[in-house]
Amino acid sequence: VRCWMATSSFRITKSHRPRCCGRSLHLDMMMASKTASQEMELWLDLRQATIAGDAASITAPLRLDVVDAMLVADDGDDQTPTSTKKRYAIKTDPNGKHPPKIFCQGNNDPIGAIVDVSTPSGQDTALGLIGSVEWIVITCQEDREDGWIMIPAENLISSCQNTGTKIAAVVDRVGDVGGLARALELGIDALCVDAVDATENGELWDALIDAKEERRSAAAANADNVRGVTGDGSTGPSIPTIVQGTCRRVAPAGGKSTVLADRVCIDLVQSLKPTEGCWIGSSAKIMALVLSEAAQSSFVPSRPFRVNAGPVHSYVVMGDGASTKYLSELSAGDEVLVCDVVSGSERPVAVGRLKVEVRPCVQVGLVAPQSPPQTEEKASHGQVFLQQAETVRLGQTLGDDSFLRITDLEY
Repeated sequence: VRCWMATSSFRITKSHRPRCCGRSLHLDMMMASKTASQEMELWLDLRQATIAGDAASITAPLRLDVVDAMLVADDGDDQTPTSTKKRYAIKTDPNGKHPPKIFCQGNNDPIGAIVDVSTPSGQDTALGLIGSVEWIVITCQEDREDGWIMIPAENLISSCQNTGTKIAAVVDRVGDVGGLARALELGIDALCVDAVDATENGELWDALIDAKEERRSAAAANADNVRGVTGDGSTGPSIPTIVQGTCRRVAPAGGKSTVLADRVCIDLVQSLKPTEGCWIGSSAKIMALVLSEAAQSSFVPSRPFRVNAGPVHSYVVMGDGASTKYLSELSAGDEVLVCDVVSGSERPVAVGRLKVEVRPCVQVGLVAPQSPPQTEEKASHGQVFLQQAETVRLGQTLGDDSFLRITDLEY
């Protein structure tokens, strides 16, 4: 038996979909690595160093070869070392009504802004800039505990996907570096440190260099996968792609065959074909294509506008194909991505209403190998909870209109 599953990080991407074979229940999967695939920049803020004295002398102990950009004051001698690749001038609003703007030196058009996100209003300001600037540099000017900046950073990283806006974060504590570099398994686009802090705090500077190197290595590994280069130099599938996977019913702890859950039915404003459905999963790492209730059933009439999507905690891929929401966050008017398992076509469809009821659900374990060779060690694991009902079906291999009912799954 074959069915369709996707592994992704906030985006389900079209790709070639080879057929798969093997034992147990097999799923075709769209694969996309969740590892941060882009290199991270390291910025050095020279403004305080310039005020304190000779910026070049203050930064002399630092490895400037790893620095991608330097921030300088817009109205003074920045004393920037000639080795830097980029220089950004910061211009502040004398009235304090607007966030400081970022300019490429020699250009009068702002490319971004520095926003204090330690307050809700500051976070709203940053969100409002998405799509209109190249860079948003976030900072927390209030004294917060380590890790507090992670929440606004993650919200902004998620919201910035495929908008053209990048996020940089100002760090002054070692404890924030690793989390920001790996946030949402995508990571921040740049980390910025004050030159004085970097010089006086060697542990912080070393942590920044290590994080930058980690991201560089991850980006190189991802580039190899995209080109289809495997560890032994042979040609393998690109990412995202379809690989052999398996699914099976998982027994919940305590010996019960089902769990009671607040199950969500997504009722759409358009009718779906029996071969169309939505991507659903307990994480964005692996998601299953849950088909509509358009197929005929022995017990209930077909409802082609409905997808029985499982409990409130599950993710669903939104209509932009680039973001997810919890089912509990969906509301009327939101668009979700609908995919046809036969043609592979995708379209956004608006939600008309949500039907939430307590229903028995089963846990379905999902397994997808990351890359050849297809071994358990390289497998990516996930799961999804779905209602125990014959109307709940999983989509199968591209071009095949057959399906797998949840009630047919075995342990």
